[in-house]
Amino acid sequence: MDKRILICIAIILSLGILVFLFFHYFEIVQIKEDVPPTKEYSSNTYLALERWLKETGRHVQINDWFSLEDYKGQEETIVILEPGRFSFSENDLIEETFSEWIKSGYNLIVCLENDNIFIEFIINRMGITVETTPSYHTYTDENTPDFHWRYKFDIEDGKNYYTIKDIHNNIRVVQIEMGTGSLTVLGNPRFMQNYYIKEEKNARLAWELIGERSNETGVLFVRYIGKGKEQNTLFGTLMQRGNMLPVLVSAGLLILFGFWMVIPIFGKVIEEKQKNSRPIKDRFAAEISFLKKYKGLYYYDEAIKKIRGEK
Repeated sequence: MDKRILICIAIILSLGILVFLFFHYFEIVQIKEDVPPTKEYSSNTYLALERWLKETGRHVQINDWFSLEDYKGQEETIVILEPGRFSFSENDLIEETFSEWIKSGYNLIVCLENDNIFIEFIINRMGITVETTPSYHTYTDENTPDFHWRYKFDIEDGKNYYTIKDIHNNIRVVQIEMGTGSLTVLGNPRFMQNYYIKEEKNARLAWELIGERSNETGVLFVRYIGKGKEQNTLFGTLMQRGNMLPVLVSAGLLILFGFWMVIPIFGKVIEEKQKNSRPIKDRFAAEISFLKKYKGLYYYDEAIKKIRGEK
């Protein structure tokens, strides 16, 4: 039997034995390992909420800035304004353009952060006072959503607004029904953020404010937009977690077959037929015969004379 066939059979048998031993003596177990967050997660505080809404069939539109004049006529009726990402002019608020817009069917959720014009012309005129609370107190428990410590609200007597309170009876969320729409005011929406929304108490409140009303119309989320998803190169995709073993095996096989092609220890990969060349004296004899036939031997005479120095 050919030596190369025996070598191939030996290699195949060896690989088969190694695979058998691997699956017989090694056990595959799942290992839980903490890994750093992705760039998309780090740049978007509300990534989990947005994906949750999309997975439940809600349309989510993302903008990085909001003004009432630019938004009129848009299809999304749930509007969430992150702190510092919106601007209302005094004319919008004084001329009641803002109130009429909400009454036409929009549900606005405003997260406050030093928005003095909005507080003065809207919040205070509706009988709501904005105050701050100490940062070193605990305002949540196992049943109370996580609220940011900064803002609390006091409501005048006789105002029948929907409110949500913390464990110290501080009002943290105020919702005002206006026509077919509503205005919801709160501080920094900690319960909507990635780290907190995994708890049921926070997810329940986020769904109550956003998910229940956005089934048909969609949500506009006005927030800071970072660089977004990282664009992986081909090499980066190959080096992702879970791809290392296939990459190493493929590289090893490529190196093995590459050496096989250039090193004759295993024999040739492709059989080539060797052509036997004619002896040198036969080649010269054939050339002389050709030149003699066509009267070209004088070229040789001239060359020999030049070499000898003859004229």
